Amino acid sequence: MDQEPAAGPLQGVRVLDLSALGPGPFCSMLLADFGADVLTVERPDPPGFDPAKYLSRGKRSAIVDLRAPGGAEVIARLAEQADVLLESNRPGTLERRGLGPDVLCARNPRLIYTRLTGWGQDGPYADRAGHDINYIAIAGALGVIGTAEPVPPLAMLGDLAGGSLVTAFGIVAALFERTVTGRGQVIDAAIADGAALLNSTWLAELNAGIWAGRGRHLLSGVAPFYGVYACADGGYFAVGAIEDKFYTAFLAALGIDDVDRTTQLDPATWPDLKARVAEIFGTKPRDHWAEVFADVEGCGTPVLDLDELADDPHLAARGTVVREDGRLHAAPAPRLSRTPARVGPPARRGADTRAALFEAGYTDAEVDALAAARTVTLA
Repeated sequence: MDQEPAAGPLQGVRVLDLSALGPGPFCSMLLADFGADVLTVERPDPPGFDPAKYLSRGKRSAIVDLRAPGGAEVIARLAEQADVLLESNRPGTLERRGLGPDVLCARNPRLIYTRLTGWGQDGPYADRAGHDINYIAIAGALGVIGTAEPVPPLAMLGDLAGGSLVTAFGIVAALFERTVTGRGQVIDAAIADGAALLNSTWLAELNAGIWAGRGRHLLSGVAPFYGVYACADGGYFAVGAIEDKFYTAFLAALGIDDVDRTTQLDPATWPDLKARVAEIFGTKPRDHWAEVFADVEGCGTPVLDLDELADDPHLAARGTVVREDGRLHAAPAPRLSRTPARVGPPARRGADTRAALFEAGYTDAEVDALAAARTVTLA
């Protein structure tokens, strides 16, 4: 008989998420996927568009008005029960509410107080407004992407990679350290810092004197063997045939047999060959080229649209992206053999307010009084 998978590796870790929008909620979703008990604190008047509701799987939800009487104390008492607090306000915002790390960490010395912001807690830009594009621009990450002009990579590189993922790693590192010392600490997670960290490879090339610059690097999309090509049906096909054996297979798949392969890395040869390759790809639909490259090691793959992901045979076989109730969901990653992550149901706004306050020591009468004062909202 198969054994039931062990609980997620973060089971027992309690996370109080005060963040909103994308980076913070995505970070706490990663923690929830791996078993953490995440309580999202929502405002009574949410913004018109808040991506957080799409990143709420496996979480609980409570509605608390920080501006109402007793609101700050509710948060403080919830933080006393938490292992991790996650917030994404501008520096000083929670201090003005009496909820800074000096106060909450004194009340709960094991608390890992996590501050995920764009610019960080100090420095001349700390109080500036900004979004993903601004943080990656300053970090140099935007400047290396694209050909003639920088190309914004949606909000993946800054908000999610440099922000959410780096922050989640910091939280897990702090939790591990706490097993030794028994003490929490404050995490200053800046998206600009994380994006600069992701630039490490290109900084290394710059230091070595071999950085070719945006639009000239072989990974920029200008090399004929590393880029994206339009196909006859309007679809696109991606090629990454860098190594010699893959480059050889790539050329053979396209029926090109008159190219000197020893000049592969010579940028002077790229424009003519790229134009030739583009013309060949443009003669057939995307799925034709997918079939051709399925049988050769030419490192070629179709560029899938979002609504195609669940139907890709590889992604379907691994359950990487699945379609449930008419919606697409990406599976947690990475995959642990003994304590795998699990996808929980989406949080229902305010559904856990009463339960969360009970856990913080409030009585039924006290919760009802807070609800009457509109400090909390009961679903």
